[in-house]
Amino acid sequence: MDEAIVVFSRKGIFKTTITARDVRSREHARKLWPLVSPDESRRMVTWVSPSFDNGKLRRRSHFRVLPDQLTFKPKEHFDDEEAIRWHSVQESPEHRRAKELVAEELSRRLNAGLAMPWTFKDEDASDYPLEGNLLLGADQVATEHSLKTPFGSKFRLDVAVLGPPVQAEPMVLGGVEIELGHAFDGRKALIGKSLGFPLISIDITEMKLTELTPEWAQRVLTTTTRSHEQGRRQTYIYLHDLLYPLYAQLPTFLDDEQRHQFLVFADDQTLEKLVQWMKLLADKLEYPKGVVAVALVNGKSDQARKMLERAGQVVGPDWQDFNDQKCLRLTLPRPKGPGDLQAHRFHMTMARILLSHTNALVGYKYCNGVDNNHPEDDVWVAKRWIVDKKTFSEHRVLPKRLAEPVNRLIAVVSDLRRNHSTDRLDV
Repeated sequence: MDEAIVVFSRKGIFKTTITARDVRSREHARKLWPLVSPDESRRMVTWVSPSFDNGKLRRRSHFRVLPDQLTFKPKEHFDDEEAIRWHSVQESPEHRRAKELVAEELSRRLNAGLAMPWTFKDEDASDYPLEGNLLLGADQVATEHSLKTPFGSKFRLDVAVLGPPVQAEPMVLGGVEIELGHAFDGRKALIGKSLGFPLISIDITEMKLTELTPEWAQRVLTTTTRSHEQGRRQTYIYLHDLLYPLYAQLPTFLDDEQRHQFLVFADDQTLEKLVQWMKLLADKLEYPKGVVAVALVNGKSDQARKMLERAGQVVGPDWQDFNDQKCLRLTLPRPKGPGDLQAHRFHMTMARILLSHTNALVGYKYCNGVDNNHPEDDVWVAKRWIVDKKTFSEHRVLPKRLAEPVNRLIAVVSDLRRNHSTDRLDV
């Protein structure tokens, strides 16, 4: 199968088609998950990577239909995969050694006051790189750190980078997961759609115990573009789109104010809570009064209605499914760079709140007041006048839609399988 449907996109549910050759890697497929067949059956599919023999293409990339099940419950599927993974890594001396070495290297850097920089570029989302420091604001490194997902499941991070609490518990600033052979696509996809921090995935498939050394740990943590012969990276960073504005290294010419804006659609009660939470967060992190502007856009008047509709136009056509009367508009300074600790703690806490404690749809404007002249585009495109050439240059900035509830995803996927099974039984 050469084509598949991306279930969730800014254009709506089942509105985006992708070809197998457009998928760059297993990790890219996980980010697009769930994918379904393009026919009316809407059966779930998985991406199969191309294979090569002595440099020659032996099998093209394609999509394969997954086996039917009478019921498919993503939470139970996640829990099963987590249990299988935990059992397999417990029996692996290679996994244990890799985990210890990575934790030791991160602790060494932390104690020495060294950074742990990472960088990558998402070609689908921006012309600009994403850069961060995994140890920014950290005070400890822990192994086998347990976390709870928004859908009620628990999983263990092989290595967690922790910082002082903004609220009650230590802040998870980053994580490392050691991959050992099995892809665990559903589990990793759901984790990637739930996290409010960078997750570094390190593949040690086919590595021997003797190859796992302190030098290996240093090398694997400091390269995010190291390639296998098949073109896959040994180290990969999973980062939720909601954190892209924190880490994107955007040029200053985009706007003079250096402020950006988040647009949140959720039910009335959630929006009221978010107003209070965001104000408390700004106060806790000692932003000067008024620097973080938190406001509800309530479409009661004609002018306010137009503002609400323009905000909805940014996030996508399904905004009214979340709230057709109001939204939250959060405007604050863009991060000054990878070392901006205040912005780092605010954006990461905001992401965790939105992803873990709300069922919210989140849109984004890279500067205050930018006009959405091309609502059909999923990514903001900025134009800059080039005097010498007397023409405009175009710059893809960041996505207009950053997040949607993982619980909504789970509900749709569950209905997808249930409806298909019902149709099959009725025939």
